[in-house]
Amino acid sequence: MPSTLDATPPSTASATADRGDSPARRGGLTIADKVVERTAGQILKDLPGVGGTSSGLFGIGANSSMDTRPSVDVTLSGRSCTLAVSLGLSYPSPIAEVTEQVRTQLSSEVERLTGVVVRQVDIAVRWLGVRSSGSDQGRRSLQ
Repeated sequence: MPSTLDATPPSTASATADRGDSPARRGGLTIADKVVERTAGQILKDLPGVGGTSSGLFGIGANSSMDTRPSVDVTLSGRSCTLAVSLGLSYPSPIAEVTEQVRTQLSSEVERLTGVVVRQVDIAVRWLGVRSSGSDQGRRSLQ
């Protein structure tokens, strides 16, 4: 279910009220679940040492890569949401520490970019990719 948000920044609320141009008169802003999902996925893809899994045909031939966007499921409830993330991390790395950093950065960036408050971020680490020099091609995955 999409979330409806007030599009008026607090600093301009009194100025628009004086003109009779209230948010209710201008219309609403609807942000779909998919928009929050894609935003969160791109934020995760841009984080170093975080990757995802691309699915093959009917799940056959799935490929884990640091260049793939991690999967995100969003549950919207009004102006807040919960995120369920499935990702891979580079190995070796301190998993608990890295996932806490991911959780913090993801929450703050999703809130900043969408205006939707993130109540909870559940993270499932599905694989570890061995660090290698050069491109991601030929990367071994510990699953």
